[in-house]
Parts: sequence; structure tokens; C-alpha cells
Amino acid sequence: MSATRTCPACGYSHTYASDALADFHHARHSCTKHRQDIERARRRVQGARSRVERDCTHPRAQHVHGTRVAYVRDRCRCTDCTAANTAAGRAVHRAQTFGRWQPFVDATPVREHLCALRAAGIGVEQIAMLAGLSTSHVRELADPGRDGNAGIRRVRPRTAHQVLRIRVDEASRAPRSHVVATGTRRRLRALIAIGWPHDELAARLGRSSSGLRRSMRSNAVAARTAQDVTALYEQLWSLRPPQSTDDQRAAADAARTFAAERGWLPPLAWDDIDTDPDPGPHTECPGTDDDVDEIAIERALAGDGVRLEHLTLAEQDEVVRRLTERGKSIRDIAEQLATTKRTISRRRASINAA
Repeated sequence: MSATRTCPACGYSHTYASDALADFHHARHSCTKHRQDIERARRRVQGARSRVERDCTHPRAQHVHGTRVAYVRDRCRCTDCTAANTAAGRAVHRAQTFGRWQPFVDATPVREHLCALRAAGIGVEQIAMLAGLSTSHVRELADPGRDGNAGIRRVRPRTAHQVLRIRVDEASRAPRSHVVATGTRRRLRALIAIGWPHDELAARLGRSSSGLRRSMRSNAVAARTAQDVTALYEQLWSLRPPQSTDDQRAAADAARTFAAERGWLPPLAWDDIDTDPDPGPHTECPGTDDDVDEIAIERALAGDGVRLEHLTLAEQDEVVRRLTERGKSIRDIAEQLATTKRTISRRRASINAA
């Protein structure tokens, strides 16, 4: 049968397995130690209540609570941040005890990787954003040093890991930076070659038809455009376009015919669509504003919702010329192409069709 004993002097209380054990052990307890434990617990509670909690005020770092960096950089003394700082200190002490503490590593591989990233067109600010570091620190790491100095020679292992994990590829570039358009152009042409209409691809990318046409003709495109086209290509390259209605079948047939006339290759014709050599000058010649898309012209003539801004300059002239020959007035042409009468008047004057 268990027995409970309470000290009348300090209030210490404990339950023992038997009366004999209670009589033996309870007499040996320390009142001083018990009072010290009570005082320590009281101070701990008061300290937790009086801790100052500070949120991160850094515009880019966005430190979260419960991490040592919030304890150090933001000087937050909440319970979670304090516990994280204590755990980090204990981990360092343990690593030092067992001889495994490595606070710094050689900065040479980090600097070489930064040079490779910058040579690939990935800027310092983009590297800092991907690595979760400050821009000034990345610049200091990438700078070989002034006055013949070697610059930073050692870095924290975490800093090295954050920089070295950034891949030297197009996905790491800033969204508004420009990349070579070869892969983007080939992917779009390959999808058209298997029947995906140009307007359908533009709608899925959230782009206008004319904007996507310009991207297909440019030598460079925005990195975000290249990433969006790559994602769409991975989604559609093995799928057939919708052909449940007569209009969908006609659009798919027209897309395949259009691509075949220009020698555009389907997806399975490429081993590596980004790096394979061009199969011939006919397939990869970049277009110009003088190119004429007969499908776009026919849709504009039929009043199929094609705006004047969706057409190239050559296509605009051809549509205005043909509509004028059909007896359409300037007002009618402007309404059909969703533009102003002044614009149509200028287009007619430029082709001497007035």
C-alpha cells in the first residue's frame, strides 16, 4: 500500500510505495533544495510572461518565430524563439564535445558556383532571393576582393548549402530576364505540328495570339514565358487536341497543315528539344512582320473575333485591302476589327486602297 508524506516545514510532498520507504526517504529530503526548486519555477513563469515578442521587420527575410535567427536578428524573446536558441546552443556544445563542430567551410566552391550562375545570366538579386540571403552578402561572396585581397575565405555550412543547391538552368532565372527562344519556339511549333491550334495554346498560356506569335518569332523571350511554355509542353505533348466538334477538327487539321507546310517537327522528332542542332534552315527560320498567316486572315475576314492588333502589319494590310475590295466602308472595317476609323483610314492610305 502506498503512503504519502508532507513536510510541515517546506510543504514538500511525495508518495512512496510503502510506509517503510516513506519513513526512510522522506526524512532525508532537503527543505532548502525544495525551496530553491519552487523559486526557480516561479522565476521561469515570470520570465515567460515578461518575454518581449518581436515580429520580423526585414523586408525580404521574413523570419518566422521558433527559429534561432528570429532570436538573434529580430531579438524576439518569445518562448519558441528562446527554445530554438537554447537547442542550437546545446547542439553546438554537443558537436564541440565530440569533435564534430565545423562552423565554417571553404568559400572557394561557393564563389565558383556564383560565377557559373552569373555567367548563365542569373543575377545577384535573383541568387539572393533563391538562397534566402541578403543581396549584399551574395555580392560580397561573389566579389574576389579589392586591393589584391582574396575576399571571403570561409562561410557557414548552411550558407554554402543554400548557394550550391541553386541549379544553373533556366528555371533559376528571374521571371523578367531574357533567355534564348530556341526551346520555346520549338515547343510551340511541335504542339502545332500535332494539331494544337495556335489560339488554343495562346489561351492556355494566358497570352494574346499576336503576343504569342511575336514570341515564336523572337530570338529571346522572357524567362517566365519560357517556363510557362515548357510546363504547357510537358502537359500536352503526348495528348491529342480536342476534336469532338466539327470546328475543333477543322482547327486541328488546319494547324497540322500549317505546320507541315513549314516543316515543323512534332515532339517525338526531338531527342533534346533545347540543344539538338537545327534540322534545316526551312524549319527554324525566324519569322518577321512580313509573314502572312492565311488562317488568321480568313478568320479576320469572316468576323471571327479577330482584332486588328492580333495581326502582323502585313496581315493588317491584306485584311484591310480585301475588305475594301468587298465594298466595306471604313466604319464597317473598324467595327469588324475592333479598332478606330482613323486607324483603318491610315491603313488604307498606306496601301493606296482608299
